[in-house]
Amino acid sequence: MRLLAPIAANLLLVASAIGYGGLLRRLIPERFTDLDRLVIILLGGSGILGTILFCVGQFWFARTPILTVLLLGVALAVRPLLGALRQFPATVRKISFPPIPVAVISLVLIVTAVAGLALLTGDMNNDSIAYHYLGPKVWLRNGVIRAVPDELLTYFPVAVETQYAALMATGGQRAPNFFAVFALTAIILTTASLAMRLGTDASGAWWAAALVVAMPAVYTGAIIGFLDVLFACFLLAAVRLAFDAETLSHYALFGIFCGISMGTKETAIVAWILLVFCSLVIAIWVVRRAPAAVLKGLAVSCVAAMALASPFYLRNWILYGCPIYPPPPVLLHFFHPKGMLPAMMHELLKNMHDQDQGMGGGLVHFLLLPFNLTYHTSNFNGAGGIGLAPLALGPFGILALRRNAFAKGLLLFAVLQITAWFATAQISRYIIPLYVLGALFGVVGWRTVAGVAPRLGRVLCATVVAISVLYGLGNIVPARRGDLHAAISSSYEQKRMLEQTPRAATFAFLNRDPSIGNILILNDGIAAYFLDKPYIKPWGRWGEQTLGVATAPQVMALLPELHVTHVLDAKDIHGAFRLPDHPPGLTLVFAHGDERVYRVD
Repeated sequence: MRLLAPIAANLLLVASAIGYGGLLRRLIPERFTDLDRLVIILLGGSGILGTILFCVGQFWFARTPILTVLLLGVALAVRPLLGALRQFPATVRKISFPPIPVAVISLVLIVTAVAGLALLTGDMNNDSIAYHYLGPKVWLRNGVIRAVPDELLTYFPVAVETQYAALMATGGQRAPNFFAVFALTAIILTTASLAMRLGTDASGAWWAAALVVAMPAVYTGAIIGFLDVLFACFLLAAVRLAFDAETLSHYALFGIFCGISMGTKETAIVAWILLVFCSLVIAIWVVRRAPAAVLKGLAVSCVAAMALASPFYLRNWILYGCPIYPPPPVLLHFFHPKGMLPAMMHELLKNMHDQDQGMGGGLVHFLLLPFNLTYHTSNFNGAGGIGLAPLALGPFGILALRRNAFAKGLLLFAVLQITAWFATAQISRYIIPLYVLGALFGVVGWRTVAGVAPRLGRVLCATVVAISVLYGLGNIVPARRGDLHAAISSSYEQKRMLEQTPRAATFAFLNRDPSIGNILILNDGIAAYFLDKPYIKPWGRWGEQTLGVATAPQVMALLPELHVTHVLDAKDIHGAFRLPDHPPGLTLVFAHGDERVYRVD
């Protein structure tokens, strides 16, 4: 059950997503292939499911409402799933399976599936521990979805995190990590769909998918709670629909995926604006559609996008005073966000400045982006590169597709998106959609070069692709060695938890003692995600003051009002405890290393 429960929870979630995605079936363009339809239904259903869970969770968020929402989706999926099972043998016979790319994809998925069953370890430097998983765990404990007051980033849109919460509620703490299998499967299908839309055959689609999943910079955005790969899938689905939309229903579906993207990450707001502009340009000046019809369609798409994204932003506006929270400085002229201290804004801006520098600014650095993103991805706060294929073969693909209207749309969006990224937040995983496009043009370029110079071209291209794939696998597989070991060995997993998670022994003590209720945490660097008990944290890592006080004596003066049973104190970065050695009214019950736990007398 330790391993079966998270797998079963993910299967339940995927089945439910398929059910909700089926509601979009009538909006899908008729000329879309079965693969295209599968991508739209799977991704659309995931976004709709996450949004429904968020709306329900504003009033009641526990296992009962979560299961109700999931099972309703499963009920909607019964007929299409039974039909798909009946057609499965015939469908498989129609698909070609080139052995090398299939082996690459299979290896990555198997490693991810096994490693995804290991418990998460680490500290507050891991975004999933700091907020992606913390929020869902606190929501389930409190029975309602609200931003965690000591973690500013839990105010972000949470269309994916609500699904993490559903997985925790049905499959335990391991289930969200296993969700990476779904994210990678989604980007494999999305890449293959786009590749075939650009004119590649089935073999080219397999190779494009293999190049993408073997990119360390992409893979990192799918595992241990990162949602960047799934966000990339939502955005790429919107891109696909933007340049193929003809009727109002198509434009509505385009808008729905823009809304899902904005419900996943705030960065999608800029992408949505750019994508609407690109769709307008391609439809009117390249495809030569009637301007009035295009403008009407884009208006419908904008209404659909805002409607689907609105729950996340309206919640913030109503409860916290600003639709985008934490707000960009420009919004402070129009909104008055609650609890937003100047120190918090200073810390956020400092963090953005420290992380988002990349290779710097200026025209030269911008023109060198293709080179630097290939060889210096870590400078963009990334984890590994993207392989050689997009840089070496992508230009040939662009040249080959220079008269293709759909390819022109992709290129226009890519140029505008990377310009916006370069000017704002130069973080590698934020442009995973563009890495996918690079792989697509790389595969088209490979086929073009091989056709022009059959002997030498094939050898050179095969060498480039092999270098890319081997580079990726050589980074991905060894990096998951510890997770693989932990998944199959519970004793090693416990040992690893103690070694890699600061204060793990203290968390274990607090979690297993039934007499411990509400806990007061006096150190902003403690990862509260690992606590299974309710807690109060007066200060967050961004300067949050959840109790409205700035010092430990002020907090202790409020102790009778806080209704806590225990206090957790730990040394700060200066090596000092918040409390004196023998604080009045408290009894020391546990001490380990730099941590002390007191019982409130």
